[in-house]
Amino acid sequence: MRSVLMLGLLATGLANAATTPQDYAVQWPIQAEGDAAAYVLELDDSVLRHVTRADLRDLAVFNADGEPVAFAPWPPEGTDEELLEPVPWLRVPLPAPGQPESLALRLERDADGRLRGLDLRTNDSAPPSAERHDLLVDRGEEPPVVSALHVALADGAALPVNLRVRVSASDDLVDWRTLVSGQPLVALDDNGLRIERLALDTGATGARYLRLSIENEGHWPALAGLQTGRTLRTGDAREWLTLSLQGVPVDNEPGFFGYASPAPVAVERVDVELPSTNTVAAVQVTAREGAEDWWRPVAGFTAFRLGNNGDEVRHLAPHVGLHREREWRVATRPALARAPLLQLHYRPERFVMLAQGPGPYVLVAGSLRAQREDYPVQAALAASNSAPATASLGAMSEAGGQAALAPKRGEDWQRWLLWAILGIGAALVLVVSLKVLRTAPQAG
Repeated sequence: MRSVLMLGLLATGLANAATTPQDYAVQWPIQAEGDAAAYVLELDDSVLRHVTRADLRDLAVFNADGEPVAFAPWPPEGTDEELLEPVPWLRVPLPAPGQPESLALRLERDADGRLRGLDLRTNDSAPPSAERHDLLVDRGEEPPVVSALHVALADGAALPVNLRVRVSASDDLVDWRTLVSGQPLVALDDNGLRIERLALDTGATGARYLRLSIENEGHWPALAGLQTGRTLRTGDAREWLTLSLQGVPVDNEPGFFGYASPAPVAVERVDVELPSTNTVAAVQVTAREGAEDWWRPVAGFTAFRLGNNGDEVRHLAPHVGLHREREWRVATRPALARAPLLQLHYRPERFVMLAQGPGPYVLVAGSLRAQREDYPVQAALAASNSAPATASLGAMSEAGGQAALAPKRGEDWQRWLLWAILGIGAALVLVVSLKVLRTAPQAG
């Protein structure tokens, strides 16, 4: 039995060799002021590009004694979410060209106090044209703050739609203030590709009444409805950042382009910038971690750049969940001759460290021979009465250098020796068990 215990201790020693900052390629001094019990770090692609693992386990923190410090991801409590809510709206006839609107209004309201009809009287006795009208939204009493309006076209709405829209706000239907102008509202078919941009960015507003006016030539299409968009925020104030990647053509696959991300950032939105104006293409974006991985679908949408002379309309970038892959691919139809610019939108990683041992502390990254242990940092923070303080990073310097990016010398024979020791230990346990069974007294 003593032999079995000795073998177990030897195996444990081989498996749990202590790591040092020299087991990682690069390091940054952590600038942590005060005497807080915990500190938060935000890490962008300038740090993550030195990481070799998609799970970020080759990021670690050491104190001044060279001892590892409890360090773990600190994700936000939730993600921001846009809530879409349908709103009642009505058409407001406009006066004839050259005639001002009168301040006299004739209003009709329903039992809930919302507008059912509104007439802008003018000095012109001729009735206004039915085609010339604005859209008026009544959001009711004490409406929440919204930041967008989404337009839904009715089935069979006449195409193309290419309007520029001004959005104004009021609380009394008399005094109006412009929120935004020149907002594109676009819907058209181009050889089977549906091109749409039907969201109007209004900026944050809590006004009860919103008025949509056409600024260029054209008329409102048939509408199925309007929705306001408001963002339900969770307190995640991290800044949005962008990685812009240049693509290269994929051999023997026209219209396919490959991209390499320098860092495993947490991508939440992807976009492609077409190489020239007045271009449209159906786009499929896929990604994988490495050459041995499968290509996984990320997003599919119609990308377009329409217009010129400063009046250019582009598609909106879709949300794609969370992706950390290093290799990306864009397929275009019709096949583009030049690679579009791939833009990966992400927010920096947030990690928290406990102030264990003497400072100063260093953040290390990049290793094929070491990885960070799992620390119950979340539980420790939950038991604390104080929030973590904010820390930052100093200038990067070399730690273990390229040696940390190569397997340890003799790592293979250590692995085989570990398995051999475990096998011998299992055999000894079996032998001891058989001896015990043979020497046990036979039952009556």
